[in-house]
Amino acid sequence: MPNVTEARPAPLHRAGAGRFTRQERLAYTMLVPILGSIFLIVTYPFVLAVIQSLQATNGGAFVGLQNYVTGLENPLLYEALAATAVYAALVLPTEILLGLGLALAVHRGIKSTALRALFFGMAIVPLVIPPIAVGVIARLMYAPSYGAINHILMLTGITHDEINWLGQPITAMPAVASVDVWQWTPFVYLVLFSGFLTVPRDEIEAAQVDGASGWSQFWRIELYYLRPLLILIVFFRLADVLRVFDHVFILTGGGPGNTTQLLSLYLYRVEFKFSDYGQAAALAVVVLIAISVVYSLVTRVLPLERR
Repeated sequence: MPNVTEARPAPLHRAGAGRFTRQERLAYTMLVPILGSIFLIVTYPFVLAVIQSLQATNGGAFVGLQNYVTGLENPLLYEALAATAVYAALVLPTEILLGLGLALAVHRGIKSTALRALFFGMAIVPLVIPPIAVGVIARLMYAPSYGAINHILMLTGITHDEINWLGQPITAMPAVASVDVWQWTPFVYLVLFSGFLTVPRDEIEAAQVDGASGWSQFWRIELYYLRPLLILIVFFRLADVLRVFDHVFILTGGGPGNTTQLLSLYLYRVEFKFSDYGQAAALAVVVLIAISVVYSLVTRVLPLERR
């Protein structure tokens, strides 16, 4: 008679194995430091900001949504939002178009590895310079009496009088935006140039055999592969615009008047100049929610599927 116990199937889980396999436990163990870091860096400060936004500045008593109401009723907030919108309208399209054009020109026109490496090194330089240093250098260049820009313009005969670039509203915002364009256009170039390198060569060669023009190759093939990177660039640069502070503070301090008082400078003044910690925390929470909404809208405006 055969032994029945030998025909039994092996148990699915050994004693003491727990709910997860060894690989799953290893994966979760490796994720713990990452998730813990995210919690400490992002989640914990956000929770503290939410708690502070619900408390009074003096005494810490619970006031509910009063800080949100007070912050949203302040007309200076909407002046800061308008200035930020103007700044973004000047900076984002300029950086994306210049970076895209430069990446396309280098990708198609320069085949030498040494020259490409040179362009790469030159693009890295503005990114590693601290924004404070960039602001100081730009302030010296835009100075009305001894600045290099006025000197060049008067030397070439373009203007005959000194221009107070940072002291009048009509030129202060373009001057501040030009510093951002100089520093961050190389970032757009580096990201998009790497995107051009990922375009399958066989698709480009097939389009060339079919007689497609350079513009048609870019619009129908290369742009499709660049769309995810464009979404990344728009989101990161828009987030940077909402928190830009250093060089604007150095150049104009938000002036003249409130012309260049961007949202970050306004929050700085509410928090440190007027010591209204509850209102500043409430506005910070609103900004974070707004960034999340903007990201969702950007991902819908730039679809990833091929049309």
